[in-house]
Amino acid sequence: MKNFLQLILVVVFLTGASEYIMAQTFVGSESCSGCHSSKYNEWFQSGHPYKFSIIQNNQPPFYPPEAVNFMDQWMDSLGDGTLGWENIAGVIGGYGWKSRFVGDDGHIVGTAGSAYSTGMGHNQFNFYGGEDHGWVDYHPGDVKIYNYSCFKCHTTGGTQEGTWLPGVADLGNFTEGGIGCESCHGPGSDHIAGPSSSNIDRVYEFAHLDNSLGGLEIDGVVQTPDPTGNDVNFLCGTCHNRDYKNPINASGGFIKHHEQWDEFTYTGHMENDMSCLTCHNPHKRTIWDGDGVIAQCASCHSAQVEVTNHSGNATCIDCHMPFAAKSGAKRGESGFVGDVRSHLMKITVNDESMYTEDGAWVRDDEEREASLSPAYSCLGCHNNDPNDNIPDKTLEQAIAAAEDMHETTSIFNPESIAVGLYPNPSNGLTNISFSLRNDGMANVKIYNATGQLVYTLDEEFEAGINTVRWNSNSNTGTDVISGYYFVKVTSGNLSSIQKLVLVK
Repeated sequence: MKNFLQLILVVVFLTGASEYIMAQTFVGSESCSGCHSSKYNEWFQSGHPYKFSIIQNNQPPFYPPEAVNFMDQWMDSLGDGTLGWENIAGVIGGYGWKSRFVGDDGHIVGTAGSAYSTGMGHNQFNFYGGEDHGWVDYHPGDVKIYNYSCFKCHTTGGTQEGTWLPGVADLGNFTEGGIGCESCHGPGSDHIAGPSSSNIDRVYEFAHLDNSLGGLEIDGVVQTPDPTGNDVNFLCGTCHNRDYKNPINASGGFIKHHEQWDEFTYTGHMENDMSCLTCHNPHKRTIWDGDGVIAQCASCHSAQVEVTNHSGNATCIDCHMPFAAKSGAKRGESGFVGDVRSHLMKITVNDESMYTEDGAWVRDDEEREASLSPAYSCLGCHNNDPNDNIPDKTLEQAIAAAEDMHETTSIFNPESIAVGLYPNPSNGLTNISFSLRNDGMANVKIYNATGQLVYTLDEEFEAGINTVRWNSNSNTGTDVISGYYFVKVTSGNLSSIQKLVLVK
């Protein structure tokens, strides 16, 4: 009865909303560039525009220069190696993780029913991080047609009517390849004709036809779009989930890609009214050294950042957002490193699997809530590369080390080195003073609010009070930005951490 009432409510909402939406038409992202040039340029350099590229005039697609994707090799090795761009209608992806190819018959090349390399596979190229991870066989035995059910998350203005590919009927259509401005803000014909905040949607909750009937469960409750609302979590979750169901999908020992929204619903971040926009600028990229992540972990977790019993240069996200998900490639030797960072955040420190017995879901039961395992949070670094100068650990050793990671009682005499910072807050030049009992080596490390190491100094110092002057430059010579920083001084087994506020 409850679900029936929800459906009636949605239909009532849509009766008014759909008339306005249908009255407008999609005009394309290029039309937005005149008034919103800054956001347009940021979007153009992100991954969203390149989720699907239509091939025109038998020419390969365009990608920004930071996207190291080995495109020059694609046609040499796709399928049986005999294809050219004249056989390809479009490329799925190609910007950050992997690429697949749609033939001019509407089928994914190398799958069953395709006109090219039928059932052969060798049709997905993986290149995360700018590394050649090689070709894999994507569903060679299945019929994979590039229709609405696929491209609704790769294109703008998707519809089940018509066809996007001339000569191939009933595929459905779209107005723009890739995720354009109107994917998130709705059709813009009225706004272009007379720009006003009243005739464009800040958050377009009807990006998919599926949304009109709800979806995106939270604790088993189906969410529904609000024609007058701005639920950015609902919009982002439209594509960053796999099946609109709440459990977190997994396969082959990794969380599946496009599960970030599902992961987020299990965290305290959502319970505390955070949204995707709390951490992400949606117009900017996060990979290829992008600056799309705008949140600093220490803004809420300063105590944990200040007390971190972890040597080396590990950051907050190395442990709490490890590569526990896989889009295209499994990397390294530990068996616990994929190519997508998890958004679960919480770590349960034991040796139990984070997955159900059949490996199809992330566990969330009375014995273990949905959370990360130290296998991914720890062994992803500590047992992945024998030549990375990171000490290898067994899972048991990792668990023992992680249990008190943020407990002050685990630090050996944390105040045995007296550290002073002056001025604090600082406008750019900071005196770091510390007292040593004996002559010897001391290490000064400065971390930003996300736990990333920005500056380090190793020198011999004399017993007594010493002063290091830091000019707010990183070790690479970059001038760091205003914000919270943590200064850690270590000598032998003794260390101390102090918080520095940098205001420029």
